[in-house]
Amino acid sequence: MANPIKDLIESTIKSLDGMYTSESILGEAVTAPDGTMIIPMSKVSFGVGGGGCEFKATNNEGENLFGGAAGAGASIKPEGFLVITKMGSVRFVSATSSSGVAEKLVDYAPELVEKITDLFKKKETTEE
Repeated sequence: MANPIKDLIESTIKSLDGMYTSESILGEAVTAPDGTMIIPMSKVSFGVGGGGCEFKATNNEGENLFGGAAGAGASIKPEGFLVITKMGSVRFVSATSSSGVAEKLVDYAPELVEKITDLFKKKETTEE
């Protein structure tokens, strides 16, 4: 026996398939004349819902009737730009006024990588 609610939700989700790709989150990189690479970043959100019920048939056919609905929504919100300079520094430029944790992590990533690299170099030197 088919499950009409399951079929309804699956059909709704399939209609969203392919609507958004990884390029929806990380946009196409643009290179400025000075060699700086700028990558737009967005936030993608999805929501899916549905429901239904069966009614007892009032005729003599013996089949129950089904009534239901499903819906889905999606949004893309620009978050900012990842800026990578020719010298290798990376920073996040927010498109919103609030500064988030992700922005801070990206800002400190090059410094953190440098410190970790220095730590391994010191360890190798002491082992020799």
